[in-house]
Amino acid sequence: MTNLKLISNIFFATLFVIVACSTMTAKLYSADNVYSDTTYTASTQQLKSDKIPDSVFQMTELRHLSINGMDCDYGDRTNCWMIKEIPSDIKNLKNLTTLRLTLNAITTIPNELTELTNLTLIDLTDNSVLTEINRLTKLHNLQYLYLYGCGLTKLPDNIGDLINLKELGLVGNHLDKAEQTRIKKALPKCNIKF
Repeated sequence: MTNLKLISNIFFATLFVIVACSTMTAKLYSADNVYSDTTYTASTQQLKSDKIPDSVFQMTELRHLSINGMDCDYGDRTNCWMIKEIPSDIKNLKNLTTLRLTLNAITTIPNELTELTNLTLIDLTDNSVLTEINRLTKLHNLQYLYLYGCGLTKLPDNIGDLINLKELGLVGNHLDKAEQTRIKKALPKCNIKF
Protein backbone atom coordinates (compact mmCIF):
# COMPACT_ATOMS: atom_id res chain seq x y z
CA MET A 1 0.00 0.00 0.00
CA THR A 2 2.85 2.41 0.79
CA ASN A 3 4.34 1.86 -2.69
CA LEU A 4 1.02 2.82 -4.27
CA LYS A 5 0.81 5.92 -2.09
CA LEU A 6 4.43 6.83 -2.93
CA ILE A 7 3.76 6.41 -6.67
CA SER A 8 0.62 8.51 -6.33
CA ASN A 9 2.52 11.28 -4.53
CA ILE A 10 5.30 11.25 -7.13
CA PHE A 11 2.73 11.37 -9.92
CA PHE A 12 0.91 14.38 -8.47
CA ALA A 13 4.16 16.17 -7.63
CA THR A 14 5.37 15.66 -11.22
CA LEU A 15 2.02 16.80 -12.58
CA PHE A 16 2.19 19.93 -10.42
CA VAL A 17 5.70 20.76 -11.72
CA ILE A 18 4.60 20.24 -15.34
CA VAL A 19 1.53 22.46 -14.94
CA ALA A 20 3.52 25.13 -13.07
CA CYS A 21 6.28 25.15 -15.70
CA SER A 22 3.87 25.28 -18.63
CA THR A 23 1.99 28.17 -16.98
CA MET A 24 5.26 30.07 -16.51
CA THR A 25 6.25 29.34 -20.12
CA ALA A 26 2.86 30.53 -21.37
CA LYS A 27 3.30 33.78 -19.46
CA LEU A 28 6.77 34.24 -20.92
CA TYR A 29 5.61 33.80 -24.51
CA SER A 30 2.06 35.13 -24.40
CA ALA A 31 3.01 38.75 -25.06
CA ASP A 32 1.54 40.04 -28.29
CA ASN A 33 4.72 41.80 -29.26
CA VAL A 34 8.33 41.15 -28.42
CA TYR A 35 10.45 44.21 -27.67
CA SER A 36 14.01 44.65 -26.54
CA ASP A 37 16.76 47.13 -27.24
CA THR A 38 17.81 45.07 -30.25
CA THR A 39 14.68 43.18 -31.36
CA TYR A 40 11.15 44.23 -32.31
CA THR A 41 8.71 41.55 -33.41
CA ALA A 42 5.00 42.08 -34.00
CA SER A 43 2.20 41.52 -36.47
CA THR A 44 -0.04 44.10 -38.07
CA GLN A 45 -3.02 42.27 -36.59
CA GLN A 46 -1.63 42.75 -33.07
CA LEU A 47 -0.73 46.37 -33.81
CA LYS A 48 -4.14 46.92 -35.43
CA SER A 49 -2.38 49.18 -37.90
CA ASP A 50 -1.09 49.18 -41.46
CA LYS A 51 1.96 51.24 -40.50
CA ILE A 52 5.21 50.57 -38.71
CA PRO A 53 4.85 52.39 -35.35
CA ASP A 54 6.78 55.68 -35.18
CA SER A 55 8.29 54.55 -31.86
CA VAL A 56 10.22 51.82 -33.70
CA PHE A 57 12.28 54.43 -35.54
CA GLN A 58 13.47 55.83 -32.23
CA MET A 59 14.98 52.46 -31.27
CA THR A 60 18.44 53.31 -32.59
CA GLU A 61 20.06 50.14 -31.21
CA LEU A 62 17.56 47.92 -33.03
CA ARG A 63 19.18 45.03 -34.91
CA HIS A 64 16.16 42.87 -35.82
CA LEU A 65 12.84 44.23 -37.05
CA SER A 66 10.04 41.82 -37.93
CA ILE A 67 6.45 42.83 -38.61
CA ASN A 68 4.27 40.25 -40.30
CA GLY A 69 1.18 41.33 -42.12
CA MET A 70 -2.06 39.43 -42.24
CA ASP A 71 -2.96 36.89 -44.90
CA CYS A 72 -6.18 38.30 -46.31
CA ASP A 73 -7.02 35.52 -48.71
CA TYR A 74 -9.65 34.23 -46.31
CA GLY A 75 -11.91 35.37 -43.55
CA ASP A 76 -13.07 38.83 -42.60
CA ARG A 77 -11.19 41.43 -44.66
CA THR A 78 -12.49 44.34 -42.60
CA ASN A 79 -9.87 43.59 -39.96
CA CYS A 80 -6.99 43.08 -42.37
CA TRP A 81 -3.90 45.22 -41.83
CA MET A 82 -0.97 45.23 -44.22
CA ILE A 83 1.98 47.64 -44.32
CA LYS A 84 1.92 49.49 -47.64
CA GLU A 85 5.15 51.44 -47.40
CA ILE A 86 8.45 51.51 -45.59
CA PRO A 87 8.71 55.03 -44.10
CA SER A 88 11.76 57.18 -44.80
CA ASP A 89 12.46 57.14 -41.03
CA ILE A 90 13.82 53.62 -41.55
CA LYS A 91 17.16 55.41 -42.07
CA ASN A 92 17.32 55.98 -38.28
CA LEU A 93 17.91 52.26 -37.71
CA LYS A 94 21.62 52.25 -38.66
CA ASN A 95 22.35 49.08 -36.62
CA LEU A 96 19.63 47.01 -38.29
CA THR A 97 20.92 43.66 -39.60
CA THR A 98 17.60 41.85 -40.17
CA LEU A 99 14.45 43.26 -41.76
CA ARG A 100 11.39 41.02 -42.12
CA LEU A 101 8.17 42.54 -43.46
CA THR A 102 6.32 39.49 -44.75
CA LEU A 103 2.66 39.21 -45.82
CA ASN A 104 2.30 42.93 -46.42
CA ALA A 105 1.47 45.16 -49.40
CA ILE A 106 4.75 47.02 -49.94
CA THR A 107 5.09 48.22 -53.54
CA THR A 108 8.49 49.94 -53.59
CA ILE A 109 11.71 50.19 -51.64
CA PRO A 110 12.53 53.70 -50.32
CA ASN A 111 15.92 55.31 -51.03
CA GLU A 112 16.50 55.57 -47.28
CA LEU A 113 16.73 51.79 -46.95
CA THR A 114 20.04 51.91 -48.83
CA GLU A 115 21.52 53.82 -45.87
CA LEU A 116 21.23 50.67 -43.73
CA THR A 117 24.58 49.23 -44.71
CA ASN A 118 24.60 46.67 -41.86
CA LEU A 119 21.62 44.78 -43.30
CA THR A 120 22.51 41.15 -43.95
CA LEU A 121 18.98 39.72 -44.28
CA ILE A 122 15.86 41.12 -45.91
CA ASP A 123 12.66 39.07 -46.08
CA LEU A 124 9.82 40.60 -48.08
CA THR A 125 8.04 37.30 -48.74
CA ASP A 126 4.42 37.61 -49.91
CA ASN A 127 4.44 41.31 -50.70
CA SER A 128 2.57 40.42 -53.88
CA VAL A 129 2.36 44.01 -55.13
CA LEU A 130 6.11 44.67 -54.91
CA THR A 131 7.01 46.08 -58.33
CA GLU A 132 10.75 46.64 -58.13
CA ILE A 133 13.74 46.10 -55.87
CA ASN A 134 16.34 48.24 -57.72
CA ARG A 135 17.54 50.06 -54.61
CA LEU A 136 18.40 46.84 -52.79
CA THR A 137 21.41 46.29 -55.06
CA LYS A 138 23.22 49.06 -53.14
CA LEU A 139 23.23 46.93 -49.98
CA HIS A 140 26.56 45.20 -50.55
CA ASN A 141 26.60 43.42 -47.15
CA LEU A 142 23.30 41.69 -47.89
CA GLN A 143 23.67 37.89 -47.58
CA TYR A 144 20.06 36.66 -47.58
CA LEU A 145 17.25 38.09 -49.69
CA TYR A 146 13.83 36.43 -49.61
CA LEU A 147 11.30 37.62 -52.17
CA TYR A 148 9.02 34.58 -52.30
CA GLY A 149 5.58 35.28 -53.77
CA CYS A 150 6.23 38.88 -54.72
CA GLY A 151 5.08 38.65 -58.34
CA LEU A 152 8.29 40.15 -59.74
CA THR A 153 8.86 39.74 -63.49
CA LYS A 154 12.42 41.06 -63.57
CA LEU A 155 15.28 41.74 -61.19
CA PRO A 156 17.58 44.77 -61.56
CA ASP A 157 20.24 44.60 -64.27
CA ASN A 158 22.88 45.15 -61.58
CA ILE A 159 21.69 42.32 -59.30
CA GLY A 160 25.26 41.01 -59.51
CA ASP A 161 26.35 43.97 -57.36
CA LEU A 162 25.12 41.95 -54.36
CA ILE A 163 28.50 40.22 -54.18
CA ASN A 164 27.97 38.82 -50.67
CA LEU A 165 24.56 37.33 -51.39
CA LYS A 166 24.49 33.68 -50.28
CA GLU A 167 20.79 32.92 -50.70
CA LEU A 168 18.08 34.40 -52.91
CA GLY A 169 14.49 33.15 -52.62
CA LEU A 170 12.37 33.81 -55.70
CA VAL A 171 9.74 31.04 -55.69
CA GLY A 172 6.30 32.39 -56.60
CA ASN A 173 7.47 35.17 -58.92
CA HIS A 174 6.90 35.51 -62.68
CA LEU A 175 10.49 35.23 -63.90
CA ASP A 176 10.79 33.62 -67.34
CA LYS A 177 13.61 31.17 -68.19
CA ALA A 178 15.76 33.87 -69.81
CA GLU A 179 15.53 36.04 -66.69
CA GLN A 180 16.33 33.07 -64.45
CA THR A 181 19.41 32.29 -66.55
CA ARG A 182 20.55 35.93 -66.40
CA ILE A 183 20.17 35.96 -62.60
CA LYS A 184 22.15 32.72 -62.23
CA LYS A 185 25.00 34.16 -64.32
CA ALA A 186 24.99 37.42 -62.37
CA LEU A 187 25.12 35.59 -59.01
CA PRO A 188 27.16 32.41 -59.66
CA LYS A 189 28.03 31.78 -55.97
CA CYS A 190 24.50 32.37 -54.68
CA ASN A 191 22.01 29.62 -53.80
CA ILE A 192 18.97 30.72 -55.81
CA LYS A 193 15.53 29.17 -55.42
CA PHE A 194 13.11 29.78 -58.31
